[in-house]
Amino acid sequence: MDCRDCKNINCFVNNYCLPNWLGYIQYNKTSKLLASERMIFTAGDLVEGIYIICSGKAKVLMKTHNHKKKEKVQIIRVAGDGQILGHRGISEEMIYPISAETILESEIAYISNTDFIKLINSNKDFAYHMIMFYADELLQSEQKLRVTGIQSIEEKVAIAIISIVNAFGYKDENTGELDLSIGLKELANFAIVSLPSLHKVIDILISKGVIELNNKTIFLLSESRLRNIASFDY
Repeated sequence: MDCRDCKNINCFVNNYCLPNWLGYIQYNKTSKLLASERMIFTAGDLVEGIYIICSGKAKVLMKTHNHKKKEKVQIIRVAGDGQILGHRGISEEMIYPISAETILESEIAYISNTDFIKLINSNKDFAYHMIMFYADELLQSEQKLRVTGIQSIEEKVAIAIISIVNAFGYKDENTGELDLSIGLKELANFAIVSLPSLHKVIDILISKGVIELNNKTIFLLSESRLRNIASFDY
């Protein structure tokens, strides 16, 4: 995908960088097409740049431990077209604390740390929106940390579905068909609930007229009601 005539309205680079810088990024980025379920980067890798999803979908993974100290891989974020990956590794250590993996075939662009800093220094709109992006992610992380222990399973599932809507949108806005791209088992993982609990909540949401389920395809009938169930702004 060529940055100079990119139609991706969700891409920060496309939206907020000056036109002459789009040409600079086009010549200095590295792009590759990855099949589904391929690692984009892995926890423990050195942070040498950031990644942008030109097209496709990815999930961000973190290794956690349960009360029995058993290791588990938790989905902590999903990301779609135009969204940035790898920014969480930018710190004093410059080591990724998380991993990222494609959900389906995706075109991923890589921008080195040097070029990323040049973009920030030379494009004030890009710098401002990156600050707002970090601020929004921090706010959501703080909200999630504050209420995780007191949320009902219904709230957790509602938050997970809303997060997917925010990242992927709808496959069909007229019918409300979600562009889920992950199975129910992974949706349960993302919501931090068991698979039986997810099925229980789905039945509840169906009975309330919030969603429909047809052959594992979820149709969202009322996004506003689902956001209300999620309890706070997501």
